[in-house]
Amino acid sequence: MGRSKKLLALGIVCSLLLGGCGNNTQTSAESSPEPKAATEAASEQNQEKADTGEKETLRVAWWGTTTRDQLYYQINDLFMAEHPNVEIVTESPGWNDYWTAQSTAFASGSAADVVQFQSNQIGEYCSKNVLAPLDDYVASGTIHLDNWNEGFVDTGRYNDNLYMVSLGMTAQALYVNETFLNELGMELWPEEEDITWDEFADYLNEVQSKLEADTYAGLDIYTNNDLVWVWIRENCEEGYEWLDKDGNFAPSEETLASWYEYSNNLRKSGAFANVEWTQEWNSKAWEEGPLVNRKVLFYFANANQYKTYQNSMEDTLAIRKVPVGNNGKHGDLLITSAFAISETSKNKDLAAEYINFFVNNEEAQKIFNMELGVPASMTIQELLEPDADPSDVAATKYLNMISEEAPPFIAKAPGVWAIQNEISSVAEQVAVGNLTPVDAAKHIKEIANEMIAENAN
Repeated sequence: MGRSKKLLALGIVCSLLLGGCGNNTQTSAESSPEPKAATEAASEQNQEKADTGEKETLRVAWWGTTTRDQLYYQINDLFMAEHPNVEIVTESPGWNDYWTAQSTAFASGSAADVVQFQSNQIGEYCSKNVLAPLDDYVASGTIHLDNWNEGFVDTGRYNDNLYMVSLGMTAQALYVNETFLNELGMELWPEEEDITWDEFADYLNEVQSKLEADTYAGLDIYTNNDLVWVWIRENCEEGYEWLDKDGNFAPSEETLASWYEYSNNLRKSGAFANVEWTQEWNSKAWEEGPLVNRKVLFYFANANQYKTYQNSMEDTLAIRKVPVGNNGKHGDLLITSAFAISETSKNKDLAAEYINFFVNNEEAQKIFNMELGVPASMTIQELLEPDADPSDVAATKYLNMISEEAPPFIAKAPGVWAIQNEISSVAEQVAVGNLTPVDAAKHIKEIANEMIAENAN
C-alpha cells in the first residue's frame, strides 16, 4: 500500500513534460503545406515576427521511442517550415521516466507548452487545474474537429470541458487465431455479434478439450489493467463507473470478486495455464509471445497492437469484440493518446495551432500513420485507408463500431487510475492461492477508498 500511495503522489500533480531528459531543439525543414483559412491571421503575425528576426520557442513533450521520435521530428519540421519564427524544443523520455518527469515539471511550474497524455490520466491532471481548456480554440476554428468521431472527441473531456485532442485511439479487443480454430473444427462467431463472459468461458473450455498439452485456449487475463476497467463498467451503474454517489470507489465487492473468480475458474478448468506458465510467456516481446507461437488461440490486447501481432504470424488473426456482461451491458472503454496545453504555457495560441496542424494536416498524418492508434478524424481515416496496412483498416473499423456501443466516456476520478496497480498485484496473489477472490475484493475496496480520500485532500 505504501508503494502504491507513493506512485500516486508522483502522478497526482500532473502529466507531461520532462525537465531534463532528452531535450532536443529542431530547426526548420523544407515543406510548407497551405495553412488553414481560420489561422491565416495568426500565420501573418508569425511571418511579421520572422521578418524582424524574433523567435518563439514551443516546447513539446511526448513519451517516445527512437522510431517514434523521428515521426514527431518530421512533423515538427513541417510546422516550423510554415512558421519560420518558431523553434520547437522537444522532450521524449520513455514511458516510465516520462510520467515521473511530468509530475516533477508540473509541480515546479515548468511543464511544456504542449504535453501528451492518455485518457486514463485525464482526471488526475485536470482536477489540479494545470491544463488549459480548449473549447474556445475549437469554437474559433483554431482547432478543427469537423468530421471527427464524437465518441473519440469525448475521451478528451473532463467535467464537460475539452482538455485533450486525440492523436490516436485504441481499446481492448479480442484476438483469435482463426486458422488454428478452424483446424480444430470450430467456427468463430460473427464480428458484430455479442457474447457474454459466461458464453465465452464455455467456448474456451470446448476449445481446450481439443488441444494438446502445453497449449491453451486463452491467455490468462488476471493482470490485464485495461480489461479490468471494461469489466467494471459492465457491472456498475451507468454514470457511476469509478465513484458512487457518495464519492467512494464505485465497483462493489461482488463485481471485484467476480473479476478474480473468472480467471480462477478458467485456470481450474485448464483453459488458462498456471501462473508460472503465464508469467514466462508474458515476459516475451509481443512478436515472440504465446499468440504468435500458437500456444494460445484467444488473446486480449489493445486494438492498436493488431498489426504487430498479425504481421508476426502466418495464421489469420481475427478481431472480435470484448464479451459483454452477463447482464448484456457493454463496457468498452476508449483509450486515447492526446495532446493538451499546459496552463502555465506562455504560448497557448501557438500551441493550439500546433495541435491542429499535427492532427489535421494531411502530410503530417501520412507521416504519423496511426502511430498511436486510429485517428479521430474521419477525413484522416479516409485519407490513410487506401495505403494502410489491412490490419490498421480492420482496427479502424473495429474502433468505430465499438464507439457506437460503448457507454459514454467518463474520465477516471482523481486517485482511480493508480488503483489498477493494486488490482493487478492482488490478482497475482489470488492466482497463486494466497488470497480468495472475496478477500481480494475487500482489500481493494479498502485501499481504493483510502487512495481516493488521500488524493482529494
